[in-house]
Amino acid sequence: MSREKSEKVCITFRLSEEEHEKLKQYSSACGLSTAEFMRQLCRGNAPQPQPEKEFWELLGTLYEVHVAFKKCIPYAPSADEICREIEDFILELQRNYTLPQQFDMEKLTEQGAV
Repeated sequence: MSREKSEKVCITFRLSEEEHEKLKQYSSACGLSTAEFMRQLCRGNAPQPQPEKEFWELLGTLYEVHVAFKKCIPYAPSADEICREIEDFILELQRNYTLPQQFDMEKLTEQGAV
């Protein structure tokens, strides 16, 4: 990567006390520093709050069910399809609840939101 692209630019801006508190709360809820939270927004990503403990417990249970179905495949080959469905469901949950969600700035501008 060229030096020009890897250099960082320091940006300073002012927030009201209330805005600053909200920024800290939102970034903390997502497990990010305020700087990383802002970087994600600038990249077109809407950071997601970290899921509650129950979410991870649910995923753990789904993994256990998946393992149980995997053991059944030699005796019931149709269990293989169920395993794939569970895997897809787990990946969908992780995508929707742990990864930043993309937003399209051009669409938002066209809709008058920006």
